[in-house]
Amino acid sequence: MIKLKRLLFFAILAPSIFLVLVVGFSYFSRKVFVFTYEQEHLAMVLVMLAGIIPFSFFMFRIFRRIQSHILHQNEQLARQARETEALLKVGRTVEQSMDMDQVIPAALEAILEATTGEAAEVWLVDQPQGVVHLRYHEGEAKEAFAEITRLSIGEGYPGMVAQIGKPILTHSLPNDATFLRHKVKAEGFQTFYTIPLRRGESTIGVLTVAARDPEALTSEDERRLLDLMAEHIAVAVENAQLHEEVQTLAVTTERERLAREMHDGLVQVLGYVNTKAQAVKELLKTGQVETAVQQMEQLEAAAQETYDDVREAILALGINGKKRPFMESLREYLQRFSDLAELPAQLEVEGTPFLQSPRIEVQLLRIIQEALANTRKHARATRARVLFAFNASGCRLVIEDDGRGFDPARLAHGPWPQMGLQSMRERASSVGGRFILDTAPDRGTRVIVDISRPGE
Repeated sequence: MIKLKRLLFFAILAPSIFLVLVVGFSYFSRKVFVFTYEQEHLAMVLVMLAGIIPFSFFMFRIFRRIQSHILHQNEQLARQARETEALLKVGRTVEQSMDMDQVIPAALEAILEATTGEAAEVWLVDQPQGVVHLRYHEGEAKEAFAEITRLSIGEGYPGMVAQIGKPILTHSLPNDATFLRHKVKAEGFQTFYTIPLRRGESTIGVLTVAARDPEALTSEDERRLLDLMAEHIAVAVENAQLHEEVQTLAVTTERERLAREMHDGLVQVLGYVNTKAQAVKELLKTGQVETAVQQMEQLEAAAQETYDDVREAILALGINGKKRPFMESLREYLQRFSDLAELPAQLEVEGTPFLQSPRIEVQLLRIIQEALANTRKHARATRARVLFAFNASGCRLVIEDDGRGFDPARLAHGPWPQMGLQSMRERASSVGGRFILDTAPDRGTRVIVDISRPGE
């Protein structure tokens, strides 16, 4: 760093002192020497050049050093800006999504933009199997890096880092026997940095960054950025794994609950069938054929309704078990319901959907299924609509039909079963939602559930 006081001395004081010396020299030369005007003028010019030229060269060196320092500072600021932008990008993605397939590729792209790396990977640890799997790759030579996608813990650099939990950096891949992917060596890669993805005391994955330049990733700032990125990626991996565990638990719990409901319903139906069958048997014994036929028709209707209920329940189980975005699963369910029930059911979404927890998603899906089942059985509707309206405060779910509706005050005698409505109300309440039933005779039915945005 150039000191301003020194620059002030040479830029202001030095010329002033030199000017005083020149004036002194002129005065002294007139006393000692006898010069003509031309000789005196030439002597003064030579003296001034003797001072100005070295001074100019000296100032030029100082300005060049200042310029170099400014360029270096600008490069540092630009690098810091890239690092900050990369960290913010990954941080925002981690906050907004629990989907590893969205978060980790974005993080790897940010790493390649902000560092001298040319390829980046994430390996995930499978402790029960004792292996690491290559899950994500961004950058160059994808096929070469995919030469090996599974390593035992302790094998190769990803396996070693998964075992010891500490980063390893090498700049000599071609001669490195620990690195096992020969196609990557053939692509000319020299540098390979392997960083553990740690949460607490556990290593849950490995981040790797590779480059052809043997001098790449030598900067401590770059490695510090990669260490920070690894922390973000580790959080994303842990969040996704916890989210999947919660989703699996929620689906399992819901399946058990649905199985109990199916069991209870089938027990009631089988009891009804048994009673009717005995009645028909006695009617036939006494020759009451017409009455027996009526009883058989009632049995047929009950069997058909039970058949439809079981098909809907199986459809619900299939949709609940699929690990896909909620809206995608719901859209598929409505299409299959429309085909099954011969009742068009349309999905509409207003606003930007925000991430619900798996528990909320399961309960909302079951409310939709229950409401549509009631529509199919009782409403005599020609169409149904499922609306999700998202806003700043939360979301509103509306399931509506153009059926005959009913008087809620006479619910016990209406077409919709009281237990079904109570089940939907309880499901909405279990996730902090508000349940509203809007219906009247001859104007259809609307089931409304309001859910607050997480954190509100």
